[in-house]
Amino acid sequence: MTDGTMLDQKNLEAAAGIAGTMTGDVLKMSVPRSDVKVTVDGFEIVPFMGLTTWAAFRKGTEQTTVMGDIVLMEDEVGVAVSAAIEGGFYVTALHNHFIRAQPEVLFMHIEATADEATLGQGVRKILDAVETIRQTRPVNPAIKEVPNQLDTRQLEDIIGAPGELKDGVFKFTLGRPEVPVRCSRCGGLEINSVMGYNTWAAFQGTEERAAVCGDFAMLELEVAPIIRELRAGGIEVVAVHIHMFFEEPRIIFLHYWGI
Repeated sequence: MTDGTMLDQKNLEAAAGIAGTMTGDVLKMSVPRSDVKVTVDGFEIVPFMGLTTWAAFRKGTEQTTVMGDIVLMEDEVGVAVSAAIEGGFYVTALHNHFIRAQPEVLFMHIEATADEATLGQGVRKILDAVETIRQTRPVNPAIKEVPNQLDTRQLEDIIGAPGELKDGVFKFTLGRPEVPVRCSRCGGLEINSVMGYNTWAAFQGTEERAAVCGDFAMLELEVAPIIRELRAGGIEVVAVHIHMFFEEPRIIFLHYWGI
């Protein structure tokens, strides 16, 4: 739990060199990977479809905790992992979110508890390492928006929640407040939806041919039933893994892709 003390937003933003957005008492910084063009099965994956690097900060009783997800091309992985470790971060996962992506994309999850300056500077080191690679090896950038002819109202009726339309992608982000998760090594800090403990689904395309990708946040006993339902619906399961360390209860994340 938090002690009621808010983050020093200006200090964190100055250390990381990124403007963030406060949601409650969590500061989230987002860096869309619009510098890289990625396609999967003929669909171009713009940042809002799942190619956005982010870091979320929340203050605990003594120190601040950051959790985040860094989008990486294959040639960026080595320097990013090294920068994370040198910055005092745990690398809690390194995995795919897609299959058949061109070029291949990996995702590095990070976690740390320390003072705000250390965390902000650590995030900056990782981003600088990635930027250095791309400056020396430039690639084609992503398009700014994909065509969208989806019936978004119908999707909201099916999901039973409101979605957000951005850059041609319609996305749902759902927290799990009925299953609170706390970080035992972070002084019992609650890890909420803004810090990455959520289920999401992103859609693009037309009513006749649409693509969906996303991530389920699950308790261990929920993994098999969810996989069973996805496969029954013709959805590919592309990754099953963890994102966090020291969380109670253990949360498993599952990424999927379907057309």
